[in-house]
Amino acid sequence: MRHPSLKLKLLKTLMAVILGGWLIWLLCQHDQVSRQQSRQGDLLLREVAEQVLLSMPRNIADVGSAGYLELPPTLAAAPTREFDKIRFQVWSLATGERVVASRKAPITPLKPDFQPGFGHVQTAGDRWRVYAVTDAEGRVQVQVGLAQSQVEAELAHWIRVSLISAIGVLLAFALAIWLAVSWSLRSTHRLRDGMAAREPLDLTPLPTAGIAREILPLVRSFNDLLGRLGVGMQRERQFLAEAAHEIRTPLAALQTQTELAMRATDPAQTREALQRLHGGIERITRLAQQLLDSARLEASRNEGREAIVELSDVATMVAREFEAMAERRHQTLVLTVEEAPVCADVDDLGILLRNLVDNAVRYCGEGGRIEICCHADPVAGEAVLRVRDDGPGVPEHERERIFDRFFRGSTGNGERGSGVGLSLVARIARHHGARIETGPGLQGRGLCIAVRFALQGETTAN
Repeated sequence: MRHPSLKLKLLKTLMAVILGGWLIWLLCQHDQVSRQQSRQGDLLLREVAEQVLLSMPRNIADVGSAGYLELPPTLAAAPTREFDKIRFQVWSLATGERVVASRKAPITPLKPDFQPGFGHVQTAGDRWRVYAVTDAEGRVQVQVGLAQSQVEAELAHWIRVSLISAIGVLLAFALAIWLAVSWSLRSTHRLRDGMAAREPLDLTPLPTAGIAREILPLVRSFNDLLGRLGVGMQRERQFLAEAAHEIRTPLAALQTQTELAMRATDPAQTREALQRLHGGIERITRLAQQLLDSARLEASRNEGREAIVELSDVATMVAREFEAMAERRHQTLVLTVEEAPVCADVDDLGILLRNLVDNAVRYCGEGGRIEICCHADPVAGEAVLRVRDDGPGVPEHERERIFDRFFRGSTGNGERGSGVGLSLVARIARHHGARIETGPGLQGRGLCIAVRFALQGETTAN
């Protein structure tokens, strides 16, 4: 994928603005010069015609054409740049004879109709701008002409010079702009070189000294991102360390129970050791599953797999999964559901509810009661999922902390949890924009955890 160059984009933009402005200026100048040349040309033609007429003797019409005088051979003709493009003729109106004419003037009259004033004529293979003036007695007429081809040639020369000058100026501007932009972006080059030289896990903030004001917000936002990444990586390191500790403890217990079972000679002792071994395996299996769920949540957080899910179906499915476990503990598992559609990831909802029910079943105690309730609250526009029990509960001052990773409450009914399950519940609820509420459980005892999702569509009771 090709990435546009900022320097090239700035250069193109500035050069386009300058070139556009110069073209507009050139068109205006061309129009102005054309008009100015036309006015000055007419004024020059009239001035030359009047001066020629006033310099002629009264008997010029009787002189006739007798040839032209020549300069001495030793004297070179002076260059006539301004007047070389002007031609004049002096005509005798009585005889229609050309009396006097400038060199290179056409043989035919510049103004064949001999009408005084300005006009355009086509003669001698060229188009001429002509001015004619007649003396007071009507005997002689002076005709002065300016070839349009020479005017156009002069204008083209001016345009050529302007174009060459403009190209030179534009190239100088382009070089100056390129150098100025390159100089202005030196700080970004230093940032790039500094980032390239860093270690892979170096998340220290980028230096902001000498950074241009326009780039400083980008660098600050990048530093904020580095800060958040640092906090996240620190949490992950802490999580891995604590998870390793949590796994190592039951593994050591499993090894101890295995050795006891191998050394036991009494069947009762062997059975007791195996039961403890089974409990340890169950605990480490649960911890491993929770750690896998945590990793899956991190991996699928931005996949966007949300869809309309019926919360009551998820509650029914999870309740059936825990029927056997509750029966072994002589517990009563009650399920009350209504239709409550939500927009969520069905796998995430399963993890959330499994951890809530698992927490209730494990800490409720033998012969306890667990209720799973799912219903819609149309007034609040929420779908409510509630799990409550009549176990020992959690002290009120600890209820907010039970959703922290690896936190264990002071009351556990003899059960030793991992401190991961409820943290998964909080993360999933936060990801789905849901609210978590805690309170006392059944008959003022135990714990109640309610998760409120945004309700989707209409519902009916079942």
